[in-house]
Amino acid sequence: MQPGTPTAGPSPDPAISPPQTRAARRIPGSRGRSSAPAPGGRRARRPERTKSRGRRRAVLVALLLPVAGAVLDELTGSALGTLFALTAALGGALAAAGCSRAGAWWVAYAPPPLVALVTVVADQAAGRTGSHGRGLTTGAVHWAIDAFPAMASAEAAILAVLAVRWFRARRGAPGKRGGPGKSARKGA
Repeated sequence: MQPGTPTAGPSPDPAISPPQTRAARRIPGSRGRSSAPAPGGRRARRPERTKSRGRRRAVLVALLLPVAGAVLDELTGSALGTLFALTAALGGALAAAGCSRAGAWWVAYAPPPLVALVTVVADQAAGRTGSHGRGLTTGAVHWAIDAFPAMASAEAAILAVLAVRWFRARRGAPGKRGGPGKSARKGA
């Protein structure tokens, strides 16, 4: 064989066959983060992070509202009543409005244990349980009676807000009944 003669395959002799090069592989860059820094040398804030912080704040406020209502009710009256029920409903509505779609399940189930806990702590702090010959069993019945209006109002507010969010999402989805996608397809 003479040098420069084409061969069927690569030759073990580097003088006869040209060097084999590997095909360049494309390595994808990172997703979600910008490699270029924002003006001022810092990276730009991601909107998801600030959105989740806002949701956390809304849920924290929603948790603190029933506590504030219980304190105000204890200071102004003899037991938990209207202020506690109103603040529990407002807190539930705020939590339902600020939660993520996946977090709606947590928010929907939160009022009964939260309201029960606040009721027990408020009754203990006021010194009504165990005093005047009332035992723990009788105290538990009173806790349930005191907590029920606040639980019911909070659940009703949460379910109303979640229902409104669900109907808005369904109405705004393209291709759904009454959505913007259907009218676009009719004309085509």
